Amino acid sequence: MAEQTERATYEAYVVHYPNGGWLAELSDFPGAYATGATQAEALARLAAAAPGYYAWLSAHDEYTPTTHATAEVTAREVVEAPPGAMSAFFADDAQTVTDEDMDWLLAVLGWALDDLEAQALRVAPSARRDALLAAVAQAQARLVAQATGAPLTPPGAGSDALAQVKATHAAALAAFRRTRPEQRAVVREADGQRWSVRRGLRESALLARRSTDELAAMG
Repeated sequence: MAEQTERATYEAYVVHYPNGGWLAELSDFPGAYATGATQAEALARLAAAAPGYYAWLSAHDEYTPTTHATAEVTAREVVEAPPGAMSAFFADDAQTVTDEDMDWLLAVLGWALDDLEAQALRVAPSARRDALLAAVAQAQARLVAQATGAPLTPPGAGSDALAQVKATHAAALAAFRRTRPEQRAVVREADGQRWSVRRGLRESALLARRSTDELAAMG
């Protein structure tokens, strides 16, 4: 496996939330994120997290190099998030998702979902854990509907919370895979926001990785 050691520079999508918080996502690597009280703090934390994200990718994909390079992250685009939104629509989200893009984005999303489910098993069942998992299932179903225009109904609240997540994840991966080429080029309006298949895939990976971190913090 190759290793990068030189200084690396990345670009990030930056989200500013109504409450004043900031989130930075590596634009070329879905699910690589960091938060901060300021834009500068979020970018600095994302730079520090980049080697760990590469290590995560390389653990799943033998073609991804590991890196110990010093990273620098600059803002590619800064967008204000609508109230209640996890992220926002960026200019690159309007790009058509090619078959090659779809294979890569679904692979990364699948790894992120597997990690979420594995972390859920490490946390003792509790009302707090189950509430988070149920919220993830609902959010994932909503992301698919907003991004593709096709409704996705998660399992009912009466089912086991982890089972809800697993079923919703499987359905989400299948729904993205089923999208036709013309759907992958569409930018649609949903809930007062702009959505695309690319945004849906990006935010799904972000949702999975953020939720995994929340579960890990539960101990």
